[in-house]
Amino acid sequence: MYLLIDLAEKDLIHVSLFDQKKIVERSFSGPNRDLLLSVSKFLEEEKFKKENIKGIMVVVGEGGFTSTRLAVTVANTFGYVLHIPLLAINRDQVEDVQSLIPKLLKQTAGKYISATYSGEPNIGKKINNIWAKSQK
Repeated sequence: MYLLIDLAEKDLIHVSLFDQKKIVERSFSGPNRDLLLSVSKFLEEEKFKKENIKGIMVVVGEGGFTSTRLAVTVANTFGYVLHIPLLAINRDQVEDVQSLIPKLLKQTAGKYISATYSGEPNIGKKINNIWAKSQK
């Protein structure tokens, strides 16, 4: 089975386990910081051991900056530890995720993926403004 991580919607963690014939999906309401807990709970509910994950797909290019970074970081960590292939996909590819299994399997196991963002990050702007005001 393969794992899909999708954090494109704010405060919604969507995960799926799938192979060529079957898809099991689950959505968790909550902040993106609950991703790892949600994945763990999902795998436990499905009685599926993380060691049996054959590859991971991650939705990138949509959603918040932090959500995208978090999803990619979790996938990269699993990929490194389990030595499995990873694939970054677009949100519109989720609907037909099973057709992407051959593409996933062509990826080099243990190779990291990079995040693609829907916009520029806005981190640091407020801090810089506060810092600039304190320097006056």
